[in-house]
Amino acid sequence: MCARDVKYQRIEDDIIEAIKDGRLQPGDKIDSESVLKQKYGVSTITVRKAFSDLINQGYLYGIQGVGTFVAKKQMIRALTSLSFSEELLEQKYVIDLHVDAVEEIIDKKISKILDIPEGQSVIRIKRVRLANEEPVAYHISYIDSRVLSLQQAQEIYECKSFYKTLENIGMKPTWATENYSVRNVKDAHIAELMGMQKGEAAFFVKRVGYNDEDKIVEYSETYFHKEWYSVTVTIKI
Repeated sequence: MCARDVKYQRIEDDIIEAIKDGRLQPGDKIDSESVLKQKYGVSTITVRKAFSDLINQGYLYGIQGVGTFVAKKQMIRALTSLSFSEELLEQKYVIDLHVDAVEEIIDKKISKILDIPEGQSVIRIKRVRLANEEPVAYHISYIDSRVLSLQQAQEIYECKSFYKTLENIGMKPTWATENYSVRNVKDAHIAELMGMQKGEAAFFVKRVGYNDEDKIVEYSETYFHKEWYSVTVTIKI
């Protein structure tokens, strides 16, 4: 490794360490290029290389003409678990859940997705997932009321997990298909709960969950806050 590589790596390591030990918090402004040049005795190119690497790794973000700042820590989904809350806990987040609504409805479109009779009622559970006290996702889940009654669904207020609620009645899905897209949040209520502007873009995920017999258990739609969410997929060739 050449001398310049060592120098920019030192800048990167020092900034990452400061973020991890709490000396730098999300939103904090990083020292300017001129300050870091003098501090480390390096060139502008070296400082910009360090900034570029840290921005690409998600540690920092830049605003032209203003400066470089510490980014929020993103929740990175590896797509290895059906439970979003379990993945958050594995990444050392403090999690919570705000239940927006638990209701019994009839919706022909949802019934078709669940592969149940059109007139059969479904339970709809709306909730906001919080990580480190900030909203990261708005979930809307649907399940046949013959599988999960309205009374049973109320348990989510206590256990604060949709999948734990299903697990308590022996109906937790074992596998799922997911469709990812980007969608503008047009519902003002959802946008407000997510701390977003109406019409702002979010990751939108449609999921169909199945049991071991490959029968549909639940259907869900989720808005993920784009500042908090990314997906990592491992591919073998």
